[in-house]
This record gives sequence, C-alpha cells and structure tokens, in this order.
Amino acid sequence: MNQDPFKEEQHLQNKLDEYHIQIPDFPRKRSRFERFIHILASPAKDPFEQTIATINGVMLLKVAPAVIMVVIGLLQILLL
Repeated sequence: MNQDPFKEEQHLQNKLDEYHIQIPDFPRKRSRFERFIHILASPAKDPFEQTIATINGVMLLKVAPAVIMVVIGLLQILLL
C-alpha cells in the first residue's frame, strides 16, 4: 500500500498539484469557559425514562399525583 496510484497518471498528478489547501490551525484544547458551556448545553438525562418504559410505571405516574394530593388534604384536615 506504499505505492502512489497517481504517479502513473501524469495529467491527474499535475491537476492535483495545482490545488493547495491551507488548513487553519484550530486549538485542540478547549478553554474552561468552552468546557463549562458544553456541560450546560449537553442534554439532560430523563429521570422518568425507566418508569415510563413499563405499563405499571405509566399508571404510577398518572395515579401518584392524585394519591399525594389526597394524603396532603387528609393531613391538613387532621392537623387543623
């Protein structure tokens, strides 16, 4: 694989030699500010992903707020 396939094609070699590309020098290490912004901009993990994956989990998410409100209501009635 050390052979250059363009050596035999003189016309193609001349055309390739005409083009010179200047590659800009990009900094490889990010600054602290860029790393901080990257952390803020990264997507957050869904805390309910495993719960929603099952049918029981979906039902729990539908019923849990109502149960919690009933418990809070009973606590308020008993404490007053």
